[in-house]
Amino acid sequence: MSETSRASNPDAGMGRRLGALLYDIFVLLGLLFIAALPLPWFDQIAGETLLALWVKRIYLLSVCFIYFGGFWVNDGQTLGMKAWRIRVIQLSGHTIGWGHALKRFTGLCISSVTLGLGFFWMPADSKYSNWDRLCCTRVIWHPKASPKTTTSKD
Repeated sequence: MSETSRASNPDAGMGRRLGALLYDIFVLLGLLFIAALPLPWFDQIAGETLLALWVKRIYLLSVCFIYFGGFWVNDGQTLGMKAWRIRVIQLSGHTIGWGHALKRFTGLCISSVTLGLGFFWMPADSKYSNWDRLCCTRVIWHPKASPKTTTSKD
């Protein structure tokens, strides 16, 4: 998708964003299940110390960031965003970098801790929502392209 067509697409609505997030949560739960497999072994080595608890939390949070950030930086879409045909871009229309991905992920974490404050912000501010104003990004909807008509020669 070219940069100009990305910039000309409408902003994604709250329903599409929530649908994509729910889809991503199921994918992420599977990844976290796999990522957590070595944690009992880590507990045997490190014990039940406060430091070990924080190391495990940071490890699992890093797995979440790698999932979201990796998809956002490479194509602007997580698996859930692809299913709901939405994409995250910079305000300039380009794909985001790791700095923007870290800001968006931090906003996602704050939104999760505040029980969805970022999503409740959306009706009040339709252009920049879900912490997008702070991250200098947009989430756009890109509908499927119309199928090309083929002509057959008789």
